[in-house]
Amino acid sequence: MGKTVLVLGGGAPHCTLMSGALLALHRAGLKFDIVSMAGGGGVIGLLYLSPKSMSPEQALESTVNFGISDLIYSIFPINYKLFNKFGPSAEIFREYWYSLPTVRDAMRQHGKSRAEKLLSDWILLIGAMVCPSDVSYFSAGLCAHVPFIEHLVDFEKLKSIAPDCLVSAYCIEDMRVVSFRKAEITIDHFRASMSFPFIYPPYRIGTKSYLEGAAYQCLPLARLVSEQDVDNIVLIDVMTLNLIWRPRNLWDAYAQSIIVPLVANARNELAMFEYWLDYGTSVRSAEQAAYVNSRRPRLYRVEFSIPEQHRPNMLDWASSNIERMFEIGFNAGRAFADNQNHHMLFH
Repeated sequence: MGKTVLVLGGGAPHCTLMSGALLALHRAGLKFDIVSMAGGGGVIGLLYLSPKSMSPEQALESTVNFGISDLIYSIFPINYKLFNKFGPSAEIFREYWYSLPTVRDAMRQHGKSRAEKLLSDWILLIGAMVCPSDVSYFSAGLCAHVPFIEHLVDFEKLKSIAPDCLVSAYCIEDMRVVSFRKAEITIDHFRASMSFPFIYPPYRIGTKSYLEGAAYQCLPLARLVSEQDVDNIVLIDVMTLNLIWRPRNLWDAYAQSIIVPLVANARNELAMFEYWLDYGTSVRSAEQAAYVNSRRPRLYRVEFSIPEQHRPNMLDWASSNIERMFEIGFNAGRAFADNQNHHMLFH
C-alpha cells in the first residue's frame, strides 16, 4: 500500500488556516506517512511534528499567538514578534533580551487572557524598538532569519518521530528546488527554507546559498508523486484567490506585491498537477507513466470558505484576524474529516 502525504505550502498571516485545519485532522485521527512543507507551511508542519515542551495540539493552538494585539496593530501594523531586526548588534541584543524572565514569559502566551497578551505584546514591542539594526544599502535582506523557532521546535526530536518529512528550499547555485529530509533537517535547513527574498537574505549552508522554496515552488505535487510511493495526497490549500484584494493603503499594496505571484504560482502548479494526473502521459517519463497508469494517486483538498467581509483583512497580522483564520481553518478541517470519515484515509 502506498503512502498518505500531507502537503503544506506557503503562507503568512493566513497560515493559521493550516494550523486550524491540521488540528481538526489530528483530532479526527488522520495519520500521515510523509509531511511535505514549504515556506510558512514549514512552521506549521514542524510545530505539529516536533513541538518543544508542548503537545502537537497545544503547539497548533499556540499559533494564534503569532499575531499582534489589535490595539497595538491598529497603530503599528508590523509583526515585530516574527520579523526581527538584522545584524550582529541585533543578535547580541536579542541574546540578552530573551534571557530576561519577564521577556521569556511575554513570549509564552498560550492560555493567557486578552489583557495579558496585550501586556506581553507591549513588552515585546519595547524590545523591538530598542533593538539596534545593522541594515544598510549593502544588506541582502531586512530581517534576521526567524530567530524564535528554536524556542518552539525540537529539531533533535524531529529525527526520531514516526512520519517522514520534507522541507523544500531553492538552491541558488544549483538553480533548482531541493528537499531536505527528516534525518538532516536542523535549524539551519529550516532557516534556509524560510529565506524569502528581500525580507531575509539568502541563507548559506556549506558552499550553497538558499532561498525560500515556496517563493519558487509552492506545491511540489508532481515531484512528490514521481519520487515517493504515494496513494493519497492531502493538500491544505491556503494559497487561493481570496488573498488577492484591492489594497487599502501602501503597506497593504506591499503585501499584495508578495502574495499575488505566490498565489499565481500555486494555482498554476495545482492545475498542472491535475492535468499531469489526467492527461499528461506525453510529458511523463516511462516510469512515471507506468506508475500513474497502475495506481492513480488521489488528491484531497482541504478548502476554505472565507466570508467576503473578512477577505480584505486576510493578510493582517492582527490577533483578531489570526484567530479568525484559525477558526475558519478548524471548521474546514472538521468538515473535511466528516466527509472522509468512511474513506481509507481514516483506516
